[in-house]
Amino acid sequence: MATDAKIAGRSGPNEELLLRYAAIVESTDDAIIGKTLSGIITDWNHGAERIFGYKAREVIGKSILILFPPDRMEEEMHILGRIGKGERIESYETVRIRKDGRNIDVSVTISPIRDFSGRIIGASKIARDITEKKLLQESVLEAERHFRETLDRMLEGCQIIGYDWRYLYINDAAASHGRHSRKALLGRTMMEVYPGIEKTEMFSVLRRCMEERVAQRMENRFDYGDGTVAWFTLSMEPVPEGTFILSIEITNEKKLQEELEKHRDNLQELVKQRTAQLEEANRELESFSYSVSHDLRAPLRHINGFVELLNKRLPSSTDTECLRNLQIISSASGEMAHLIDKLLDFSRVSRVGLNKSKVNTDALVREVISGMAEEIRDRSIEWQIDKLPDVFADQAMLRQVFINLLSNALKFSGTRVKAKVRVGCCREKNEDVFVVEDNGVGFDMKYANKLFGVFQRLHGSDDFEGTGVGLANVRRIVERHGGRTWAEGKVNEGAGFYFAIPHLPEEGG
Repeated sequence: MATDAKIAGRSGPNEELLLRYAAIVESTDDAIIGKTLSGIITDWNHGAERIFGYKAREVIGKSILILFPPDRMEEEMHILGRIGKGERIESYETVRIRKDGRNIDVSVTISPIRDFSGRIIGASKIARDITEKKLLQESVLEAERHFRETLDRMLEGCQIIGYDWRYLYINDAAASHGRHSRKALLGRTMMEVYPGIEKTEMFSVLRRCMEERVAQRMENRFDYGDGTVAWFTLSMEPVPEGTFILSIEITNEKKLQEELEKHRDNLQELVKQRTAQLEEANRELESFSYSVSHDLRAPLRHINGFVELLNKRLPSSTDTECLRNLQIISSASGEMAHLIDKLLDFSRVSRVGLNKSKVNTDALVREVISGMAEEIRDRSIEWQIDKLPDVFADQAMLRQVFINLLSNALKFSGTRVKAKVRVGCCREKNEDVFVVEDNGVGFDMKYANKLFGVFQRLHGSDDFEGTGVGLANVRRIVERHGGRTWAEGKVNEGAGFYFAIPHLPEEGG
């Protein structure tokens, strides 16, 4: 089929050339259709068969309108009218209908066919199926619409800056960050909207992103014309149109950070003051300890000296009541001296530095028990020592913890025919939890909060001797190791005293 060519009446046609043209027409994937000016189909290639589903024998001699949807019938009459005037209709997109009734999108080019005299005798139509292309375009447009709507609704600022520094897209959030409307920004350059912006650090970072096509991130301070200031984090990403900028306002966070800095400075000063006060308190405590050690011991020594002197000088016939009172005075002064020693021990626990190392608690507990052998040799005691782990602690102080807890267990199980004492440990996530249990007199749990206080006793001194300082020492030592203490018990059913200290450092908690 020739297009816009004079093919009728020419003498001596080149038959080989015509065959070549015919082969080209039949082999193309596009539909090539010939028709008269009245719309009757005269030619139909294989491409037309593939696109529209009709064989040539089914359509040749029939109206081209069999390919038109009902709402497009007038389109053909308009096109044939233009062809009859000699116009060539360049590619345009329209809709046609296949044999199976399905609508397809096509791109069509129509040219007039002339005879050798130049008279227009028909039209040649080239149609290409663009259904998939249209679907893809619609899909892309729908995706673009969806993403644009998403960007429009975002609380974060979104904008696209073109290579010429014009605002190609901006959402309401980004426009409000700059205190402008979208209409006032779109299509204008950044320099037009914000004169001098090209001299800022932000613009230099944006230029680097635009030219080097490498993502950038920064915090930017924005000074408004009214003297107010706002802070934003800017994330810049290269996009085909230029650069996409995501902006998030962090003004409140910056103000909070500034406040924290002020408080940090105040806190450092406060810590400095409190440290000085603590150092002064420690010096006063050391002075107090010295007074307790020397000034209070001296009167006690005088009391004991005079009691001994009176005992030597009084005749044996002296009133027994008088002698008993002297004995009470001597005993009381001895208890007072012991109490002073315990108070000094308690004070020393807070002042002495920790010397931590890896401690074998299993061996330490057995060593403490061995040291008590003499004082418990006449008692029946059942010991249960579980497998105990190594810990990271001050060995001397930990020894004192076990001495106090084991002595406590032996003391309050002293009324039992057979005392039972257990030392155990369980490993938890971040700490080792030790327990010393006994089958002694126990205690009422409603008074448990008093157990670890200085001079706090739940049992009378007539029943069980003691100063009420031992458990306070235990708590102080354990707390200095970053641990905790507590107790559980029931009246006449025994008690358990617990302490927990962190794992060895190399165990990672």
